[in-house]
Amino acid sequence: MGLTMSRLDDELERLANISEQQIAARIHAARISGTGPHYCIDCDNPIPQERREAIRGCERCTDCQTITEFQTARHYGSKR
Repeated sequence: MGLTMSRLDDELERLANISEQQIAARIHAARISGTGPHYCIDCDNPIPQERREAIRGCERCTDCQTITEFQTARHYGSKR
């Protein structure tokens, strides 16, 4: 008739462990490769690996990010 309940439970547990290992491997790969684009969305210059690792999901190089933050602050009336 197929797998007994005990064997079925063992098989489900084995599959869950494999799934957890795959998720952990994907998380690790994302961490070591850095996240976000490799090139600035504004100027197309490369974003250094160190910046992408330090600021997850950054989309701009430091120069363009500084300009964007300054423009945003001016738009919202910040007195800098």
